Amino acid sequence: MRKFMAGVIVGLILGGSATAFAAGVFGTGYLTGWSVMKDGEEVCTDPSVDTVSKEIECD
Repeated sequence: MRKFMAGVIVGLILGGSATAFAAGVFGTGYLTGWSVMKDGEEVCTDPSVDTVSKEIECD
């Protein structure tokens, strides 16, 4: 059981690391399921992101 739990933890860590790496490499596109908030109010959902110009655009 310990080996199984260790495998689950390692898998979650590797999955999170791969996601973070992919976001840095392929960081231009839409953030599906994300919301942009300002002063506690939702401005838009599913914004587009351009990491080169460091911009988040709401359509």
